[in-house]
Amino acid sequence: MADGPDLTAGVRFADLADGGMIAGHVGEEAVLLARRGNECFAVSAFCTHYHGPLAEGLMVDETVRCPWHHACFDLRSGRALRAPALRPLRTFQVTRDGEWIRVNEAAPEHPPIQSAASDVEHIAIVGAGAAGSFAASELRRNGYAGRVTLLTRDERLPFDKPNLSKDYLAGRAPDDWIPLRGEEDYAADHIDLRLGAHVESIDTRRRELHLAGGEAIAFDRLILATGASPRHLEVKTDPAARVHYLRTWADADELRKATEGAGKAVIIGASFIGLETAASLRERGVDVTVVGTDDPPLAKVLGNEIGAFVRRTHESHGVRFRLGRRPAEIRSDAVVLDDGSTEPFDVVIAGIGVTAEVGLAQRAGLAVDRGIVVDEFLETSAPHVFAAGDVARFPSARNGEPIRIEHWVAAGRLGQAAARNAMGARERFTSVPFFWSQHYDLVFSYVGHAARADDVQIVGSLEATNAAAVYRVNGRIDAVATLFRDDVSLGVERAMELNESDAAILEIIRGAFAVVGMRTPF
Repeated sequence: MADGPDLTAGVRFADLADGGMIAGHVGEEAVLLARRGNECFAVSAFCTHYHGPLAEGLMVDETVRCPWHHACFDLRSGRALRAPALRPLRTFQVTRDGEWIRVNEAAPEHPPIQSAASDVEHIAIVGAGAAGSFAASELRRNGYAGRVTLLTRDERLPFDKPNLSKDYLAGRAPDDWIPLRGEEDYAADHIDLRLGAHVESIDTRRRELHLAGGEAIAFDRLILATGASPRHLEVKTDPAARVHYLRTWADADELRKATEGAGKAVIIGASFIGLETAASLRERGVDVTVVGTDDPPLAKVLGNEIGAFVRRTHESHGVRFRLGRRPAEIRSDAVVLDDGSTEPFDVVIAGIGVTAEVGLAQRAGLAVDRGIVVDEFLETSAPHVFAAGDVARFPSARNGEPIRIEHWVAAGRLGQAAARNAMGARERFTSVPFFWSQHYDLVFSYVGHAARADDVQIVGSLEATNAAAVYRVNGRIDAVATLFRDDVSLGVERAMELNESDAAILEIIRGAFAVVGMRTPF
């Protein structure tokens, strides 16, 4: 039996405050009941992304945001409005009888949105990572009735990339968790998904894509979501050594196979991907050594104090670090470091960052500067051509500075905004960047974007896994990271969306920690 009250029996209207939410059940199904003004809504109680408990999330107007990864749903229709969720929630019929609210069986599905007639007959999307996949889905969610072509070099269905270094590599996630959608979903949405498609050039004047093999595809609007590729080690490497990189589903499968029964893995790069890979391999019993230049790891993004805490966490699980070191040579069975010492391995993995895939854009004559340059509407220097995801360099809504974000949720939201603008909207991209990183049973959430992490203030206790970190650049709060404080993360994200003051952001943090009896230093 699902937890909470039986919503078919009802709850008192006065017991549910305006803006309040309660988790209950209808039969065996967990249901969220929410109130806005004099109206109540009932939807499935768990996020369709990773099953986050929506009752612990944030209600904004007639939407609810998931506490775990900040997906957003329409309470009236159940539709998934923002990445990282793609699938809608079920909705339920709500009736009010005097002072009682009762929830009955599932409501009929809401009819699809009908888009206004448009002269945009065909939208092509190059790249099917988060940006491309969410863009294709967003077109249909918003009622676009024209042709949609989604092209990817990958031979497999578009997949859930963050899971590769986490549950999938650790062996907890089965194969059927990894595709974002099934083949039948693309067919039902009339999305022409082209796997193994290699786009060689773009003619922006004639609005044509040219594929390997000679096929030309005409488009009215184009979304470039070519993503990024792993940086490769530039050191002398024995031909017998197989250096693994983790970016694709196929990469993850190769790495899982290579580490079956492996005694020792050496990971070069103390990055998020490197450390998440280390945690997953340790959970499978592989001996892991991490080689990295920064000491502590992640200090450039999260600051020294959190970086040192992350290092201690990994060391407590048996990870060995060689920090302040670089690889000088990779032999068939050992990594030689720049101090002459060696680290033997059965498997060697590199996670030293990524490079934006701008080659196609450059050949097409688009403006490129550490990414494809786009305006606030995500349009490139060529009319009718948009860019989204890891490859796009766009103006920050927080300070107007051009930024490029390499995070899954940000890529999905960029793709969604680019899709709406390709349909004809003139919508400025104002979404606040968000990412999460998992290390064993610890999950960090990060909202905003701080170019530096040298001015950071820790609130709460990292050791007690109840903390927030405030990052300032030139005296202004640009980002906040949290450890098991989803309420703070959601509240700060909303405040940044509304461009509220630093004082308002600090008040959110102060109030949240005061509830649990913790003082804040501001």
